[in-house]
Amino acid sequence: MPSFIYETHMHTCQASACGKSPGKDYIQKYIDAGFSGIMITDHFFRGNCKIDRHLPWRQRIELFCRGYEDALEAGYKLNFPVFFGWEEYYEGDEYLIYGVDKQWMLEHPEMEHWNRAEQYRQVHAAGGCVVQAHPFRERDYIQTVHLSTRCVDAVEGVNSANSPDANALAVRYAKMLGLPITGGSDNHCADTMQFDRLSGVVFETPLHTVHDYVQAIRERASFKIHYAAENITHYENAVIHLPVQIHGENDCIIQGDIKHFLRSGEF
Repeated sequence: MPSFIYETHMHTCQASACGKSPGKDYIQKYIDAGFSGIMITDHFFRGNCKIDRHLPWRQRIELFCRGYEDALEAGYKLNFPVFFGWEEYYEGDEYLIYGVDKQWMLEHPEMEHWNRAEQYRQVHAAGGCVVQAHPFRERDYIQTVHLSTRCVDAVEGVNSANSPDANALAVRYAKMLGLPITGGSDNHCADTMQFDRLSGVVFETPLHTVHDYVQAIRERASFKIHYAAENITHYENAVIHLPVQIHGENDCIIQGDIKHFLRSGEF
């Protein structure tokens, strides 16, 4: 049976301050790696975004979408699908948004001030979905792990830029919540990324639009994760070093010990 692999998490230098390559430079690389499509998810304005926050909203959105549009044009010439998304930032925790477009963003300038719960409600109302990215990531800019248990549709279980421990914890966490598990490379560069270590999602039939992906997540359809074995360790060997806050309904903080929650599944 044929397999169709899609990248779900990547950045361009047009919108992400940490991006190293323009969108168009990824297309042939992913074709050569055997992928069937990609999803551009540049950092939005609260995160590591390249766009000047002082510009008018319309101008900011136009500039923000250039990386995606650049990739879309290049992909069209090679019959390679390119889908739109973005990555939103809160307190070290980040979320991948799919299923809403530039016009919707232009009509919602208040979106950069939404909390996790409002983001979830508004994106859902517009027919999109929210995926918590690399939930157990440890970096010097992250002081606390924030787990959003009720304002997400899925969890990114395997992220190529994450440690094997963090990925193992993320997969375990998603299973505890009963949520779909996604994979993504968090690719920032077309030239230096190890293309044998890319992560993604695998479907038995092709995705024709990003809404096919959104529907699969929201309806919890069957799909698999594409990843290299070295990207994940066994859960029992994984360690949490940072303090954890668990967010429940309406983004409220649930008091409790994360080890107890992971052990019991009582989210």
